[in-house]
Amino acid sequence: MRSEILDYENDMMSGGRRLVEALQRISFGESHGLQIEGFDWMFDDEVVTPFLDWFCDNVGPSNLLSDREIREFKILESSGEGILEGDQLEDALKNASVPDETEELSPEMLRDGILQMEEELKAAQLRKERLLQQRNKLSVHHTRLTHKLTKMGLVESATKNHYKKKLEQSQTDNVQMNTALERLSQATKDLLQLYHRIDGMNSDSDPSNTSHDAVFLSQQPLDHYHHTEERFTQELTGFTKKQFFEGIAELVGHDEGSRYQILDISNPSSLAIRGEKQHVTNSDCKELARLQALYPTSQRRCIKAQVEEARLLAACNFTGDKLQSLTHQGYSSSVTELSERLKEVQSKFQSIQRIGAKVAETDLYDLIQENAVLQATRVLYGDYNLKIMRQDYFTSKQDQLIEQLTNQQSRHKFLLMAYEVEAHRHRETHRLLTASEQLLSRNLQARQSRMRMMSDPSLTPPSGIRNTIDSRDMFINRLHSIIVDDKEKNGHQQLFLTYSSLLEGARQLGERLASVQEMLSSTNSSQDSRLADLESTLKRCEDMVYAGSATVDGQPVLSPPDLMNGITRLDQTLQKLEQTIRDIIGDYNNKLKVLKGDPLLARQRRLFVYFLTDPPRLRRTVSELSQRLEAQLVQ
Repeated sequence: MRSEILDYENDMMSGGRRLVEALQRISFGESHGLQIEGFDWMFDDEVVTPFLDWFCDNVGPSNLLSDREIREFKILESSGEGILEGDQLEDALKNASVPDETEELSPEMLRDGILQMEEELKAAQLRKERLLQQRNKLSVHHTRLTHKLTKMGLVESATKNHYKKKLEQSQTDNVQMNTALERLSQATKDLLQLYHRIDGMNSDSDPSNTSHDAVFLSQQPLDHYHHTEERFTQELTGFTKKQFFEGIAELVGHDEGSRYQILDISNPSSLAIRGEKQHVTNSDCKELARLQALYPTSQRRCIKAQVEEARLLAACNFTGDKLQSLTHQGYSSSVTELSERLKEVQSKFQSIQRIGAKVAETDLYDLIQENAVLQATRVLYGDYNLKIMRQDYFTSKQDQLIEQLTNQQSRHKFLLMAYEVEAHRHRETHRLLTASEQLLSRNLQARQSRMRMMSDPSLTPPSGIRNTIDSRDMFINRLHSIIVDDKEKNGHQQLFLTYSSLLEGARQLGERLASVQEMLSSTNSSQDSRLADLESTLKRCEDMVYAGSATVDGQPVLSPPDLMNGITRLDQTLQKLEQTIRDIIGDYNNKLKVLKGDPLLARQRRLFVYFLTDPPRLRRTVSELSQRLEAQLVQ
């Protein structure tokens, strides 16, 4: 099957070769220098192809005029007598007198006729074999194309679905891209308006408007902030001097101003309780010794005063009780009883005095001595409590100072952090704008490259009518070289090819085609007349052979036998020719179906027909194809 397909393809591509061989067969003068590939395009036209096939298969040396006939025709033409043409010639042939039936045919004429008919029979048989081979090849090719079309249907449906999905995806991506570009454009526009407004405010000379209309923190004026911080620092410095350096000596009873310093609470060795200097410690020791020496005397005096106070209070209370008893109860008037009571009271008083004297002399002295020792401890405890209270005072003031310093530092760091965040956002905005610019520049370069590709003159339909053919349009150049032969026309190669010369060549080719068609019609008419003459001649031959004899059973046996055999072969040949004609008609119908099933080939042939018959329609068709190609490239 593969070899038959290759043979069919070679046969389909050998139209130019068949035409060149036919020209060589009729001894055309320049047939040996012709290029076979230059005539293949002529077999693509549906109108011209039947004539070319007939010409390649039927024209032979017998269809040419001999030199003697040409000379006789020239003599007839130069004689000035009228030459019959067209309808006049047809009428003359129809009205021509039939040769006398009694005219006898010589054996040489019959022999020549039989030989000629045998040659025609052989040629018809060869042509029939070629047609059968071509039919088989076409059948194989048709089967192959049908199988390929069956597969191509599935591929085409899958490709259409894939194309539809890709088209929908492309449309979705296009919408998303347009939305993203619009959002990016709007964001960039807002950002540009913001920065342009900032530049306008920076160029304004009024600082009050700038402070109210500023957008970023870096545009806010910091004079008020620095002035406030400077004033706060001065007040904090005054507070520190007042609380830690000025008036503290008067407060604590010392004039040593250098010892008042900022305390480090985390280091107990640096606290005020770690001790005083040597002269302060000695002074404290002397003061403690003096207090210890004065303590017994002062304590005795204090106790005596307390005892005297208690005695007086007891006397007052006793006197009051007695007054009440005298008021409510009367005393006896007996002197003896009163004397006894007085003695009893005096004895009790004396015993109490003895007990008090003993306590004052023994127990009270020991207690005072013990309290004197404890008094030193109390004094030291009170001194240390005073130092601790002083340290708490310093610590509280120091905490207040540290809190204010921390707040000031926090404000400063917060401002620095805000500046850093704003600078980071500015850098991020710059980075995003730079990335957007690079992306848009790459897209712009890609679009420019596509536009340069699409601006190719071979892809763009001409805006106006050109007088000269573009040298890059290889199709038109080749078509011009086929239709118009500049060397034969002008004797030299043209520098520029023009559409006018192409149209003129096409017009001349159309005229030549019309003349060839007329010649073909005249040839067919002459062939019909020759066939009519041949039939009449055969009729006369039959009448002469039968010689008026008749039989009941049918036609008599022809004599001589050679003539009978020749007529039999002729009948068979006619039957074969009839069958061959039917096969040719079937092949023609099959080819027509193949052409109908191949829209591209049919469209190509129609374009060639439009080129030769209707150039405006050809231009419109090419323009529509170019627009569809541009639309597909854009999508």
